[in-house]
Amino acid sequence: MSTQCIKEQSNTQPISIFDPQEEKKIELQKFKKSKVCAECKSWIIRQKSVGCGICEDVYHLSCMRPKLTRKPKKWTCTRCLELKNTFPDTNELEIDTLCGRCQKHVQCDDEEFCSKCSKVFHSKCYGPKKVAPICIFCEQQKPPKIKQNKNLVQFLPLKISLKNQNSFILPCCIYDDTLRERCFNSIQYALYCQNISFNDDLVYDSVQKQENNVALEKLEPLTGKDLEAFKKYKQVTKHGYYAPVIVEYNTDQGFYVKAVQPIANNTLICEYAGEVFRFADQVYSTSDSMMSLLETSFAATSLVIIPQKYGNLAKYLSGINNTKKNSKKQQQNVKSQRFNVEGESRVILYACRDIRTGEVLYYDYNEGGFNYNTRFFV
Repeated sequence: MSTQCIKEQSNTQPISIFDPQEEKKIELQKFKKSKVCAECKSWIIRQKSVGCGICEDVYHLSCMRPKLTRKPKKWTCTRCLELKNTFPDTNELEIDTLCGRCQKHVQCDDEEFCSKCSKVFHSKCYGPKKVAPICIFCEQQKPPKIKQNKNLVQFLPLKISLKNQNSFILPCCIYDDTLRERCFNSIQYALYCQNISFNDDLVYDSVQKQENNVALEKLEPLTGKDLEAFKKYKQVTKHGYYAPVIVEYNTDQGFYVKAVQPIANNTLICEYAGEVFRFADQVYSTSDSMMSLLETSFAATSLVIIPQKYGNLAKYLSGINNTKKNSKKQQQNVKSQRFNVEGESRVILYACRDIRTGEVLYYDYNEGGFNYNTRFFV
């Protein structure tokens, strides 16, 4: 996902239409979010204002330095201008066109790119004719073995619930031991190919954990049986075991996730994990997997997740093609939603309908009404 769609998961708690006081709170929240000056932190009511085209923060014209009397058509705030210099310009990067194996020049119509070592190869030098995301040299190194704790599967039920569930349910255990090991290894292999360390939690290396404070945004709280199921599932997923799914690869989609057993509606799939950043610090990021974590009034306090160094299964779930007619109805089988989990915002992905064996898992990158370009999606 790009920076244009990182605010896709704005799924707040539904408010009853019979509570006018709550309705006023929500309207005030919307008004405040789009009409608060990022400099003086006061409301913009009738004063002239302008929004930054990068981080989307809004400023009074009188608060800008130097002050402006007319509203410019396009404008970038000082913070974003300074930040741009810290991100490499991908258009100016020199790309090595020498084959990583034979060291001869590679033509663009005969090139293969390794996602792990970032080297380019001739098609014949890349490796076997099979479909592979990495070159023959990286393939030979093999990902490091992760010790499996097979006793963890006892936390998962052996049967799929046939009752209509209004709350989260745990996924069914993978019946076959060999298949379970294949699924486990497939996730580790995908992460290895992209130089990502497995981590099933939010990583706070760049920001303080206290900054993920849901007091800054109204989110639906996870309570009761939902919270209990989530905590129990995390005991399993932190060791690399998930719902009955496997990560596979093809040249059209790259890595994708497929169900190996039926998955019931409202079944927990995984939490979106990775390193947490302030959105203001990542407005020029080229990551295709940026996820909104906390949406406040300002880019400097809004948080995003980027699974670039650390990640889990969530990175490989596919997005639906919104340009195709009925794609949401026909493709989407997973929903992502941000919840208040004991005072901390967390992104949870769960089945939004029954999923059959062999189905690819899809969710809507534009769930919150944002306009991310998905026309190239399969």
